[in-house]
Amino acid sequence: MSMYGSQQGLNMGRRVSSKGDLAGGGSYHYARSEVVHGGGNGYDPYMDGYKTYTFSKSTGMGGGMGSGTMSGVMSQMASGMEGGTMTRMSGSAFGAINQRAEALQSQCNEYLKKADYAMQAGSGDTEYYMGKAKDAIEKLKYCAMDLRQMGQPNDNVIRSLEICKDRLKGAHMAMTSSMQRRRSTRGSSGGWEDPGRSFHDAMAWIGQHKRLIETALWGDDPAAIEQQLTNHQRFHTSIQRSPEMDRARDELAKKGDKGSLHALEQEWDSLQQMSFGRTQQLQDLMYLIQEISREIMWVNDREEEELMFDWGDKNVDQYIPKKQESYSKLMSALEDKEMELNKLKAKVDNVLKNNHPAADKIEAYKDTLQTQWSWLLQITKCIDVHLKENGAYSQFFKEANDTYSALQKEHETVRKNYPCDKSTSLENLLELLRGLEREKEKIMENKRQVQHLVNRSKSIVRLKPRNPEEKSNHSVIVKALCDFKQDQKVICKDNEAILKDNSQRSKWQVTGPGGLDMLVPSVCLIVPPPNPLSISLANKNEQYYEAILSIWNQLYINVKSLIAWQYCLLDIRRINSLTINMLAKMRPEEYRQIIKSLETHYEEFKLSSHGSQMFADEDKRSIENQFTGAQAHYDQLVVQLPTYGQYLWKSSDRNQAVYVARAEDIVKVHEARLTEKETTSLSPGEVDEYMLTLKNVKAELDQKKDVLASMEKELAKASHWNSQLGDPFHRCDMMLSKYTEQVGVLSDRWRRIQGQIDTRLQDLKMYVPQLQHYNLFTALTWLYVHACLIIRCLTSMFGCFLKALNTEIKAKRETVERVLKDNEACVNTIKDYETDLSSYTSGLETLLNVPIKRTMLKSPSMDLNQEAIQLQTRYMELLTMSGDYHKFLGESLKNMEELKIRNTRIDLLEEELRLLREDIQDCNGRNKSLEDTVARYQLELSQSQEQLLSVEEVKRNTALQCNATKESLDSTQSQLTELSDQVTRLTYLLDEEKRKRKLAEERYNQQQEEYESVLRKRQNELETVSWSKMDVEKSVANKDHEIENLRRQLDAETARVKELNSRIKDLQAVRDGLESQMENLRIANQEEVARRRQVEAELEKTTITMTEDAELRNKQRLQEENERVKRDLSYWKDQCDSKQGMIRQYDTDKEILEREKKSLKSEIERLMRELKDLDETNKSRLSTPECYLDPETEHEASYEALKKQCKIEPHTGLLLLPITEKLDPSKLIFDGVRKPVTAQQLLDCGVLDKPTVTQLMKGEKTVPEVSEEKKIFLKGTGSIAGVAAGPSGKVSFSEAKKKMLIPPDSADLLLEAQAATGHIIDPTSNQKLTVDEACVRGVVDNKDRDKLLAAERAAVGYRDPNTAKPLSVFEAMKKGMIDRNTGVRLLQAQELAGGILDPNLSVFLPKDTAIKRNLLDEDLCHALNQDPHPACYLDPETECNASYEALKKKCKTEPHTGLLLFPVTEQLDPSKLIFDGVRKPVTAQQLLDCGVLDKPTVTQLMKGEKTIPEVSEDKKKFLKGTGSIAGVAAGPSGKMSLSEAKKKMLMPPNSADLLLEAQAATGHIIDPTSNQKLTVDEACVRGVVDKKDRDKLLAAERAAVGYRDPNTAKPLSVFEAMKKGMIDRNTGVRLLQAQELAGGILDPNLSVFLPKDTAIKRNLLDEDLCRALNKDPQCYLDPDTEQDASYGALKKRCKTEPRTGLILLPITERKDPSKLMFDGVCKPVSAQQLFDCGLLDKLTFNQLVKGEKTVPIVSMEKKAFLKGTGPIDGIVAGRQGKMSLSEAKKQSLLPVDSADLLLEAQAATGHITDPKTGQKLTVEEACAKGVVDRRDRDRLLAAQAAAIGYKDPSAAKPLSVFEAMKKGLIEKETALRLLQAQVTSGGILDPNLSVFLPKDTAIKWNLLDESLSHALNQSPACYLDPETKCNASYEALKKKCKTEPHTGLLLFPVTEQLDPSKLIFYGVRKPVTAQQLLDCGVLDKPTVTQLMKEEKTIPEVSEDKKVYLKGTGSIAGVVAGPLGKMSFSEAKKKMLMPPDSADLLLEAQAAT
Repeated sequence: MSMYGSQQGLNMGRRVSSKGDLAGGGSYHYARSEVVHGGGNGYDPYMDGYKTYTFSKSTGMGGGMGSGTMSGVMSQMASGMEGGTMTRMSGSAFGAINQRAEALQSQCNEYLKKADYAMQAGSGDTEYYMGKAKDAIEKLKYCAMDLRQMGQPNDNVIRSLEICKDRLKGAHMAMTSSMQRRRSTRGSSGGWEDPGRSFHDAMAWIGQHKRLIETALWGDDPAAIEQQLTNHQRFHTSIQRSPEMDRARDELAKKGDKGSLHALEQEWDSLQQMSFGRTQQLQDLMYLIQEISREIMWVNDREEEELMFDWGDKNVDQYIPKKQESYSKLMSALEDKEMELNKLKAKVDNVLKNNHPAADKIEAYKDTLQTQWSWLLQITKCIDVHLKENGAYSQFFKEANDTYSALQKEHETVRKNYPCDKSTSLENLLELLRGLEREKEKIMENKRQVQHLVNRSKSIVRLKPRNPEEKSNHSVIVKALCDFKQDQKVICKDNEAILKDNSQRSKWQVTGPGGLDMLVPSVCLIVPPPNPLSISLANKNEQYYEAILSIWNQLYINVKSLIAWQYCLLDIRRINSLTINMLAKMRPEEYRQIIKSLETHYEEFKLSSHGSQMFADEDKRSIENQFTGAQAHYDQLVVQLPTYGQYLWKSSDRNQAVYVARAEDIVKVHEARLTEKETTSLSPGEVDEYMLTLKNVKAELDQKKDVLASMEKELAKASHWNSQLGDPFHRCDMMLSKYTEQVGVLSDRWRRIQGQIDTRLQDLKMYVPQLQHYNLFTALTWLYVHACLIIRCLTSMFGCFLKALNTEIKAKRETVERVLKDNEACVNTIKDYETDLSSYTSGLETLLNVPIKRTMLKSPSMDLNQEAIQLQTRYMELLTMSGDYHKFLGESLKNMEELKIRNTRIDLLEEELRLLREDIQDCNGRNKSLEDTVARYQLELSQSQEQLLSVEEVKRNTALQCNATKESLDSTQSQLTELSDQVTRLTYLLDEEKRKRKLAEERYNQQQEEYESVLRKRQNELETVSWSKMDVEKSVANKDHEIENLRRQLDAETARVKELNSRIKDLQAVRDGLESQMENLRIANQEEVARRRQVEAELEKTTITMTEDAELRNKQRLQEENERVKRDLSYWKDQCDSKQGMIRQYDTDKEILEREKKSLKSEIERLMRELKDLDETNKSRLSTPECYLDPETEHEASYEALKKQCKIEPHTGLLLLPITEKLDPSKLIFDGVRKPVTAQQLLDCGVLDKPTVTQLMKGEKTVPEVSEEKKIFLKGTGSIAGVAAGPSGKVSFSEAKKKMLIPPDSADLLLEAQAATGHIIDPTSNQKLTVDEACVRGVVDNKDRDKLLAAERAAVGYRDPNTAKPLSVFEAMKKGMIDRNTGVRLLQAQELAGGILDPNLSVFLPKDTAIKRNLLDEDLCHALNQDPHPACYLDPETECNASYEALKKKCKTEPHTGLLLFPVTEQLDPSKLIFDGVRKPVTAQQLLDCGVLDKPTVTQLMKGEKTIPEVSEDKKKFLKGTGSIAGVAAGPSGKMSLSEAKKKMLMPPNSADLLLEAQAATGHIIDPTSNQKLTVDEACVRGVVDKKDRDKLLAAERAAVGYRDPNTAKPLSVFEAMKKGMIDRNTGVRLLQAQELAGGILDPNLSVFLPKDTAIKRNLLDEDLCRALNKDPQCYLDPDTEQDASYGALKKRCKTEPRTGLILLPITERKDPSKLMFDGVCKPVSAQQLFDCGLLDKLTFNQLVKGEKTVPIVSMEKKAFLKGTGPIDGIVAGRQGKMSLSEAKKQSLLPVDSADLLLEAQAATGHITDPKTGQKLTVEEACAKGVVDRRDRDRLLAAQAAAIGYKDPSAAKPLSVFEAMKKGLIEKETALRLLQAQVTSGGILDPNLSVFLPKDTAIKWNLLDESLSHALNQSPACYLDPETKCNASYEALKKKCKTEPHTGLLLFPVTEQLDPSKLIFYGVRKPVTAQQLLDCGVLDKPTVTQLMKEEKTIPEVSEDKKVYLKGTGSIAGVVAGPLGKMSFSEAKKKMLMPPDSADLLLEAQAAT
């Protein structure tokens, strides 16, 4: 973690160059000029201010923790965690500060000069100028600090600053002593006296020492700081006295210069304060740096521990639980450390806040700690990921191995439990079939587990590459679990890198993003999935599963074929046993069913026997002969049957009439009885009576039922014999049908009578209890009584009685409702009953066709309805009256009572709350007493400590006396060691308790201080006890004193145990009391909640009736009370939670005390045993004399006898016992199987006997000699070392497995046997290796490593996390670590290699010894001793199960090495035997894996007994398929490809396309002309298929070669592509059907055809898809019928060409439908187009193509669509006859608007009609021939576009009316009008096809939409009726038309009209036409119409319109008395009027 600064920055003496790193390789010396005034060292705080860090586990790593490093005094720190540097100021700012400093210096000098002048002048301005100078100095100081922060040199500024400060001090001293230093001489000038040289020397000395302090450095580590502190203390001592100071004081005292003396003393005091301050600062710095350093070291230790952990696959099962536990402890430790670091941080922040001069050092250490802490937290996240992934790794391999074992068991079950042959009975076969089906379910369960493992295997991480010994040929990809930065190289979380070197455990060299090499901690990296080992193991399980399923399928086929065979034999025997008499008694369907059953079973046998191992061809021919014989026997009987039946028919006709007559009489009588009653009664008695009558009728009918049975029996006989008669015989069908009809009618009537009786009885049974339950009288009486009581209550006002009455009335509501419900039920039952009776009577009338007389029905239901209404009305009245009065009388009293109750309850609540508070106080007292109890217990522990200390004192006093008893007390010392261990464990438990208590302190703040004190006290006491115990272990006390002390200790411990028991009981009592209190609190809480709800309810009730004032007051009061109750509830809830926490804490304390109790109890027992042993030793030492052991003979001897053997040393007189020197048997080392073993251990286990060991000890025998004698036990007899393979020589099992010389399973088992017996053997070098060594040397495959390591544990021992001792195979079996079969197999190998291998001793032991040493038990020994031995291994030659002993017997011993080699025959490698598949080669191994080849065939291939061509021919169906439909055979045209047939229109394109896709999906496109199989691309190049079909065929070809998925490299099958949505289901089913019928489901990876069951196993199908294929879906198109057909049906019709074997589909020759042309509206249209648009149906189209119908015939049939029904062609106008619309418009026979619209309708329907010639013309032709006016040309051309299409520049295709409307080319109204004309003329005209289409078809072809279709259906009036001049629809106009017979033209009849332009009226001055008068509005339209129709004449109209035609007249002249009338001119001449007046009037005449 170089980027975090832990190694470059700070290592605290544990890592290399820690101090050098911190100091940066040198010291940074601050110059004297850097000192600034005001104390400190002249530098500012940390650049950007100090950061605030919180030490928390959630602290992230930021962006990578930066890359800054600490050097010197951290002169350049990172401004953040990214390692960024401080932004520097520009040069302009630097220059500005310098300029400002110069200006300030000038100001300061100026002010000081002025102060000097003022002082000399004696003015009062001195202090002012000195203050100004001081301000300038302060500003100058800030300039120096700014320059330092910028990193610029500030020496000049500081130098100036010091000069100014010195001058300011001098001025200050001069001012303060000016009065004392004035000259006293007369006439003096007032100048200053010089204080003297000694004064200046002293001041200089003080200034020099101040500068030394200010410029002193601060150490970089605790040692340097401590040295500085020592040096400074000496410095501080040295400045206490100074000659300069003494001289100056003396001189100034003598002079009497008190001012200078005062100034000197001030400077002295300042120096002392600076020195003392530095001392304090150094101490603070040293303490902080030491504390931070300790924390950094702690974090580094944790970090290094985690970095060094190996997360590889070694012992992953063992280290995962241990690591999880250590990880939990680490996280707990981090929680504790987090609190400590936060306290330390607060302390550091406080120091930094006080501006400590070494703040940068402290910041640097603090930042380093934060960096280290954050890095450690990041590591914990990585650890968490490793724990999860490695745990999943371990779990997966465990489950995978378990699954493999389960599959082995399943394999054995399927092989052994289902034997069958022809002798097996049918019942047993059926049972076997059911068993197999049940077994299939179990197998499918294994499938889910196997599939689950396969899926999981892809997400398992790789652990092996983490091992540096693991070498890989491929680069290993690793993934980062967190961000990591090294120098400038960064790898982010989830980035991938390439592992280059992992030889270091802690750091790996990887190539990261960008190709940069970097060292990354291994804990930060994980080797991501996929894991080849997990995938391989999962695939192995999957292959094993598929093998089991294959065995099951074969067994299932065998059983099914035997069952079908058995059924066939049964049917054959039954048919052969039939006679003519037996057949005559059967119905035809019965004996037909017999022969059908035989045929069905025989077909089943033929199907199921295919692939069955039970039937040879001879067996099949035999059953076929039997089947043919049974058929012949049956046919003979059927031929004889009609003759026999004619005889029997005559005898059955006589009894028919008698039974019919009797039955009819019975039916008529009972029908009459049932129609007598039409309803029921309200009397239960009458109903019961009628029910009894019905039962009697039913009984009578049942008695006569034999008549009906006899009648039906006779009918059956007659029908039977009639059916037996053959065609040559007369059959009485008419008589039989009449009789059958009579019997059927009578039977039906009989059953109707029975059904009607049952129905009536059932209805009446339901009705009777309802009627009885209904008691109306009681309810009415009750209502009347209470009505009277209400009246009484109202008169007497008995309020309380009314209340009870009201309650009772409400309670009776349910009674009334129940009565009403009963009433309704009775009514419904009666109605249903009457309906049934009426229905029966009506049905009888209809059946008999006879009317039945009925009476007027009076139903009881009406009475019941009336009673119910009366009851409900009266009850509601009563309830209303009672409720109103009760409410009126009770409201006031209720309000008052509720208020009283509420107040009382509130008082009770307060009292209960007070009691609860007192209870809590009592609980707190009890808690304190419990803590006191714990404290007393600790005190007792301290007393025990004192006692143990006293033992130590006794030891020192009696040390000289204890030498003789040291050996006897060794056991005591070991026991004391165990006691110490127990105390240590107790300490650990208490530490755990401390951590839990600390966590509890955070949750319960009120008990924090108490718990802390108790825990600290307990910890200190226990530590003291622990040290005391350790001291006791080192001492050995005197025997007597030790016994006494132990007894005293025993007594004390016994007393403590008793007291502890009593205290535990007290704690239990307290806990019980607390639990009861908690229960009470819960109950109180619930009651409180209930009371609160009740109070709220009371509040709601009270607020209804109280007045507004009272309501407000009470509401406020209740709300306050509610709030108070809520607060109390919350308080009690908190108290409840607190008590629960206390109870949990007490439970924890109790558990701890119980554990302590058990520990103490065990300690007491141990001490008791120790005391007992000491007593026995003492007694034995003082008893009989033979209490010693002779060292030579090792026999017991007395002390006296030993003394006699002694010799006296002459010069000392000592008695010495002579003994012979012996070797220590524990140091005589033998070489065991895997590790050394001592002679002592071999003696203990019985391998060596006592004499042999004695000889060894005495040197009489050597270790090599004994080793040779005991070689069987020490080395074993050896396991099977390898194989001897002919010319290949000897090879190891792994190599033999790779070379396919032996089966993999056999090799794996034999390798496991080697590992279990101690070593893997390399036969080539004759070396014995461990599994890891064998993997490294390549003797075994790395992928087998885990499996062999598991087997190797049988030799070295299994690891159990609970025990340190390795477990043997037997012990591992008992613990469930291995299964029994594996254990027996490994033990069998050990036994035959020398004996049972003890993993602890590493020697082979006999079975009896192994049983004694718990390496076996009797059961396991019996299993190994079975005869024959259990077959746990696989014989490599026969591949049958065999025992290890049998395999060893087959082995040959190599003479020169002694190796056991198994001889095998050399075989070919099946992976190199290549077959030609459908599209690519496939190996024999692959064919074996997929089940195409069986094991014997592959073995024959490998041994050369069969060749590849032979097997290819046998398996041609799977390798090449049976072939697809290659082409067509088209009569004289011969064979041709499907594409060619499609081009020649010999077959429908759809059918040809589907068949071509089927060819591509089955592997190849077939060219039938050259008989070549081509790929799609090759077929396109050669022209066999059209290139435009290439993409479609390539898509189909992917069914054979596989679909490409970008996410997977492996090609996908059809089924997988369907699941991924790459193709739809219908396409998938179609392609799979073609594959199935061409050989099977085609596997694109293997390129072979597979059966469906195999395809399901290989995930090429699923059950659902298999069922779909079994239904034979019709996915293809029959070329002849063009009906849907299955591929199988088409193949059955095909013919196989003999010469080529091609499958050709015969088809009839057809005409090309695209060349069969019909005459459309405006242009020709082909038959193909008519078929596509739906005008021709499939049948007609086929008849046309096949020539069965001609175009003219079909044109006549489809004339309505081809030519339409025609528009309105013209008009017929009386005498003038028919004429065109244009001519009629010209002659005014039609209105212009109407004519124009009708002409547009003609054009829109295709043509303009000339009615005179009957021709249909285009608009242009019509204009040319004058049929329409040229002025109308453009408008009609626009309308004609509706028929031929509108032109759109953006589209090449003409647009229809609807499309033109959507594009805005025409308006919607115009479109609607034109489309209406088309619809009425035959349909919507398609401009492209030029045919009329129905509206629904037009919608599909986008010629209409639903909205437009709906508008047309409304028949809008878009045209103008020529007659009525009103709007009308085109359909209405056509209905008025007449069809001309000889031409078929539609002519609109109009009445002949005069031309209004020829009707002349006389106007004022000239004639005017009627048209002109119409245009100018003088005549209206109706008048003109009447004129045109001659209904009015011109004179009549002229008279009516005279005013307009002639006017009313002007002033004609004058009347002049006698002169009479005269003109104006005459009057003017005669001067009878003024000339002007006459002129004006004359002008008026002229103007009119």
